[in-house]
Amino acid sequence: MITIALDAMGGDHAPEEILKGALEAVKAFPVKIILVGPETLLKKKIASIGDFFKYPQITIKNATQIVEMGESPAQSFKKKPDSSIRVGLNLVKAKKADAFVSAGNTGAVMATSTLVLGRIKNIDRPAIATVINIHKKPFVMLDMGSNVDCKPKFLYQFAVMGTFFCKLILGIDNPRVGLLNIGEEPDKGNALTLATYDLLKNSSLNFIGNIESKEALCNKADVVVCDGFVGNVLLKFGEGVIGLVFDFFKKEWKTSVIAKIALLLLAPALKRFKKDVDYEEIGGAPLLGINGVTIIAHGKSRAKAIKNAIKIAQQAVETNMVEKIAYAE
Repeated sequence: MITIALDAMGGDHAPEEILKGALEAVKAFPVKIILVGPETLLKKKIASIGDFFKYPQITIKNATQIVEMGESPAQSFKKKPDSSIRVGLNLVKAKKADAFVSAGNTGAVMATSTLVLGRIKNIDRPAIATVINIHKKPFVMLDMGSNVDCKPKFLYQFAVMGTFFCKLILGIDNPRVGLLNIGEEPDKGNALTLATYDLLKNSSLNFIGNIESKEALCNKADVVVCDGFVGNVLLKFGEGVIGLVFDFFKKEWKTSVIAKIALLLLAPALKRFKKDVDYEEIGGAPLLGINGVTIIAHGKSRAKAIKNAIKIAQQAVETNMVEKIAYAE
């Protein structure tokens, strides 16, 4: 049975929602969960959720320190050796856990994963791979924030890792790779995208060329490659647009009886749209390129998102994703 080390203190709703997510996960999947955090506090919280005592596959690993969401990743690594992030990753390194899941400080999770687990061979920079689901047709975009300054070979490596992720986790046999750019033409873009285009074109990957951001949402590519600066800006902008859309409908609801009737008729479609774009449905983003499985969940994750992040971790372990990326040509 696969064992997941879960950062019980990571995220805006820790530890309560993290604990609930762990409970949902062991009910749904054949996994063991090691909750990492202050043992006394966690036992107190668990005592209020009676179901926990029915599931011996959930255990606790004491960690006396917590990395706050706004802390410096470098400083937290130096000053907090007994943090829930570092202790959880040490479990993976010692092979006492098969994967690590955290909704905590993203920078600290990335930095600590790299320092504790190390990078796999042939990969210069780890990358955050985010799954985006549009009309039940998911695609993966990377990097989403771990590398703001990239070289062409980094983007090529992202494409290789994204291809393996699509094959192993999303079940896409021959993933189409697109390079995010300001135009489709091969001569468009900056020095980085121009050089990366040539690398991808001459590779064995299923490279379809440049794609614009509007095309990424139209199922044109299964793997969308960009540097972390662009990817993170695009992701945060998308989250803002989705929030704006739902805020708009909430305000419209109050304007008139006709608006209420119209929105009631639209409600099923709006629910389907929300499910498509809801990060909780995916759960978490894998940090690809490190010598182990780390899944980074959204900082606002509640129980459902944590459960699904654990599912991603389970799939990554079962498919030997790390080993397959390491031995990619």
